[in-house]
Amino acid sequence: MRTADIFSRALVLALLCPAGIPGLLAQDVAMLPVQGRITDGENKLEGCTVVLLKGNDAVDTAVTSKSGKFTHLLEIGQDYSLIFEKAGFVPKRIVIDTHFPEDPTDLVFEPLAMDISLMAAEKYAGVDTDVLDFPFAIVRFDRKLNGFVQDQEYTMGMQRANGALLLMAARAEKRGQ
Repeated sequence: MRTADIFSRALVLALLCPAGIPGLLAQDVAMLPVQGRITDGENKLEGCTVVLLKGNDAVDTAVTSKSGKFTHLLEIGQDYSLIFEKAGFVPKRIVIDTHFPEDPTDLVFEPLAMDISLMAAEKYAGVDTDVLDFPFAIVRFDRKLNGFVQDQEYTMGMQRANGALLLMAARAEKRGQ
């Protein structure tokens, strides 16, 4: 087939279905599936808002069903954040760095599974929760483990900070009684 014929067919295709072109191109981009469930520590949370940020731009927002489940596909080679929010609960942010050390074009990635637990805002009564505005976890590719995993040391630090806030709130409540 001549180059002119290929160009003509591509032009006709682009004019007839321009919305289909990005979809065709997107198939060549490696994706990291992310899935999980949001709870209050015991019960599934319906009606949680899950905001997906690519860099600093919101690119998707979803609301959980009765199951509390969420799913997203993240393009490899980008920086993302997931923000989990529900009225009456302290929001939580997870950062996901999808940069991969090799050409991921022909690779299929296992889903990154997350269980997210939101705490009722009333449990923090009387304390400043600004430290919880930082990401609760950071996920990135680990060569040794050959997968996308959370930075355990960072997460442990955030868990300690969260625990300290809960302890301070309990003490403040006790003094107020």
